[in-house]
Amino acid sequence: MRKFTFILIGMLVVSGLIAQTTRVKFNGNNVAVKMEKATTEGISPVNVVSPYVNPITDAIESDMGTTIYDLPSNSCTPYGRLYVYPDGTKAGVWTLGKNPTAYPDRGTGYNYYDGSAWGPDPTLRIESVRTGWPSYAPCGPNGEIVVSHQSGTLPLVVSKRENKGTGSWTQTFLNAPSEASGMLWPRMITTGEDHNTVHVIALTAPVANGGSLYQNLDGALLYCKSEDGGVTFGDWQLLDGLTSEYYLGFGGDSYSWLIPYENDIAFVISESSVDLILMHSADNGDTWEKIVVWEHPYPFYSTTMVTEKFYCPDGSAHGVIDKYGKIHLAFGVNRAYADGASSYWFPWVDGVAYWNSDKPTWLGGDTLALHPDSLYAHGDLIGWMQDVDGNGTLDLIYNSSGSYALYYIGPTSMPQIIYDNDNDILYAVFASVTEGYETETQDRRHLWTRVSYDRGATWSDFTDLVANIFHIFDECVFPVISPTFDGGCPALLYQRDEEPGLSVRGDEDPPTTNYITYMMIDEYVGIKEGVSQSFKVEQNFPNP
Repeated sequence: MRKFTFILIGMLVVSGLIAQTTRVKFNGNNVAVKMEKATTEGISPVNVVSPYVNPITDAIESDMGTTIYDLPSNSCTPYGRLYVYPDGTKAGVWTLGKNPTAYPDRGTGYNYYDGSAWGPDPTLRIESVRTGWPSYAPCGPNGEIVVSHQSGTLPLVVSKRENKGTGSWTQTFLNAPSEASGMLWPRMITTGEDHNTVHVIALTAPVANGGSLYQNLDGALLYCKSEDGGVTFGDWQLLDGLTSEYYLGFGGDSYSWLIPYENDIAFVISESSVDLILMHSADNGDTWEKIVVWEHPYPFYSTTMVTEKFYCPDGSAHGVIDKYGKIHLAFGVNRAYADGASSYWFPWVDGVAYWNSDKPTWLGGDTLALHPDSLYAHGDLIGWMQDVDGNGTLDLIYNSSGSYALYYIGPTSMPQIIYDNDNDILYAVFASVTEGYETETQDRRHLWTRVSYDRGATWSDFTDLVANIFHIFDECVFPVISPTFDGGCPALLYQRDEEPGLSVRGDEDPPTTNYITYMMIDEYVGIKEGVSQSFKVEQNFPNP
């Protein structure tokens, strides 16, 4: 395993501390690309002041494991794959696959930090069957639980053990309702004093994935829960407001749980073809309220329509509920339209939007409501590509190559947010195409963060979390934040390799090793400015 500690190292890299005077826009907003379907298996066909750009002030990173199968999610970054325990132990999961391209070994990669070190790079999945898309959470007084999927015609897999980090996994299956052929792309959290209430959302298999319509929905998003630690589950529920009365169906991976506060829970649905929806329950999943954050201008949107271009969520979103009951939401924005045969997205429409439950919603079907310029003017845009060298332009390799990595989301996206209830600090982390880091043909993404000290009213400077010599040649994507803190600091895992894009879908790059890396962020990142900077390598182990 490689472990490295960075202390104020920004002077060693070109991104440094750079003052900027404007938000620089990129001249690629009219490039449109056909949208592809979500993947479950192997290779798929598929002028106001801008804040400073800061270097990372203090971060600790360790590689947790590796995988060649490189698709953590088709859309929403898969929150629910890392947990930091109060005793200082940690556990993380990812989709593991090391035998391309069919990946018969695919399943949940798991690693555990025992208080002093991560275990060895796992080579085997925890399940007895081929799986993917794991969600992880504590379960019981000292146990843990993982929920993953198999395929569009099979049940979900529930893996449990009584003591975290040790012992054999017990495997059971969570069947689809009788009218559905199978369940896909699960998301799971646990709540309660001993984390014995297990909440699961998952999609009935769409027709394109070997499934069938479920209550007239091509991909119905269903909810179920267990109140005995995953031993038994109640019936799958199609919640009011998510039925065929309102939608044609939902896309794979287009949803995420928010970080709950006690028994106050919620999940978000974010994609270009439906409203931006929050489903909220203040009573641990007994009753639900639907909140439409953004109303789609074309109800029952489909590729058979002919529409104008409209600004919309890009499909990646995450949120948190704070101790006051306030809901905070971050989501990528993009642009879309349909021409009667296909739906299209715009790979260079850029920005991460922020909304909270004190703000008005975007109703009325306005095609420009989520235009990044409008969001920025109203203080609702918190992430965008940075002019790292401060010359007033975004000097991307795309300008000469015309090539970009296909994630089917915007250049700044994959947001994760967390609220520090002890100190009233809100953190946002996102991936963004970053000037100055590229291959010969494509621009790389870095992880960035901003911090709010007034519950989302204003935001700090931008900080590049990987602006150091160890990540000069890394594409850093799919951050997944822990719902708990590591020594008072936010913690996340993310995926990195040298090549922008994916091998499993999109670019279909040659398969290569991807590293799953753990990062702990300095508690005060975003407020340290102009400090004399140096760096230290604490330990340097070989990559696993």
